[in-house]
Amino acid sequence: HQQLNVLDCEARSGVDLGAYLVVGIDENDFLNRLPRSDDPNEGFVGSLGDPRGQIPPNSYGVHAGPIAALLREYGLNAVEQHGLGFESLKSEIAAGRPVMVWVIGNTTSGFGTSYTPSNGHTTVVAPYEHTVLVIGYNADVVTLLDESNIYNRATATFLNSWAVLGNMAVTVGN
Repeated sequence: HQQLNVLDCEARSGVDLGAYLVVGIDENDFLNRLPRSDDPNEGFVGSLGDPRGQIPPNSYGVHAGPIAALLREYGLNAVEQHGLGFESLKSEIAAGRPVMVWVIGNTTSGFGTSYTPSNGHTTVVAPYEHTVLVIGYNADVVTLLDESNIYNRATATFLNSWAVLGNMAVTVGN
């Protein structure tokens, strides 16, 4: 499905991850339960309808921790990952478990920058931060579910985009 708002890719990916694992989650309910903060590691930063491509303190989105925590409230064994290796990601996919990853735009190149929210905890953010589900791979490409679109990216392109935010992901174990 398409995401409901301009900046709710994390909710859309979380809902899609739940659906794949046969856990029904309403996207609006997920959005309403997601904490808000000026720190993307603690909650959603900004307004859902604002333009893409901004970084905090402007409207941005949310990182893996709050998403994994909320998915656990829906009964999924979700784990926030930082620095996840590509071999580990492939193992999850081979085991039949999609992985939610943080990339740039539609899995293109980008850059990160340091940001310090009001709590003083510096983190890396990136313009056009976006989430997709990794649902497959072969020797040359990674297959992604991005809202209602399924597409392939060359492995090197995917790895470059995923690395910008430190190979951030949410995995869901058994």
